[in-house]
Amino acid sequence: MDAQQLIRLPADGSPVWAGMGHCQLLSADGRHRIDLPYLGEPPHGDSYHRMEIDGVPFPGHVWGALFALTPDSRYLAFSWKPSQSVAGASDFERRTAVVDLTLRRYFVLPAYIYKFRFVWPLLEGSTPGAGDIVYRFTGNEQWRDY
Repeated sequence: MDAQQLIRLPADGSPVWAGMGHCQLLSADGRHRIDLPYLGEPPHGDSYHRMEIDGVPFPGHVWGALFALTPDSRYLAFSWKPSQSVAGASDFERRTAVVDLTLRRYFVLPAYIYKFRFVWPLLEGSTPGAGDIVYRFTGNEQWRDY
């Protein structure tokens, strides 16, 4: 697990998969670095990781899964695993979180999206068993600082 994958996020909003080891994601414009140190894997599941964005720790954990970035390299979407201090969070819960890389804040979508891509102001995707899901950013989201 000492080797680290280096992955450049595409500038077209499409997702890339990262996980099962230490990973570092670079924004398409080169301004942001997302470090994903590997922590482990639950039985029969994806890996989970700590996350640091431009050297700043992000709360909870992220799943080794898909990551997508808006074409302007401002917003990053991924599968998030809340810390156990979040009320009602289970060890294996998956949520879709979006980080504003410029303002260091994040938003948790009301519904989990397994596979997604940015077509700003939309995050389009699907979830097995739930079908197609589209989230439209309106400016009324409740962002949290990290």
